[in-house]
Amino acid sequence: MNIVPLVGLKSIEFGDSKEKAIELFGKPDLIENELGQDGVSSEIWNYKSKGIQLYFDPDLEFRLWEISITSELAKLNSIKPIGFNESELLAHFPSLVLEVNDGIFKEYVDQSNELVFFLRNKLVKRINISPNLDDYLKRFGDVGN
Repeated sequence: MNIVPLVGLKSIEFGDSKEKAIELFGKPDLIENELGQDGVSSEIWNYKSKGIQLYFDPDLEFRLWEISITSELAKLNSIKPIGFNESELLAHFPSLVLEVNDGIFKEYVDQSNELVFFLRNKLVKRINISPNLDDYLKRFGDVGN
């Protein structure tokens, strides 16, 4: 599972449909906020066994707009950061900026690549991947209009 910053994963890209996700990963283990029923949040597909969550935007025909990864198999530039301690993370990605530090949780951000590394108890537990929002909205913001 290769992370491609600003694009998605090697196998699925931002803007892809739920149908494409089903082709690639099968049906999700759990769907949260199905059809965007709360009127605000994304529809979230959880693939617990694969260690990924896919976020589909209800305002843009449910196109993929964010990915959250917990799988230890996930690679970024041939590096597997899930499970790294803070020192290892910063050694491999020295440009990260600490944005949250509450004693238990830390968030390091690579703003130019729209990546967020979430640490719990000093270990990387999750990576969130997003597109450049301006580019994403230029590509998909007029869909259906």
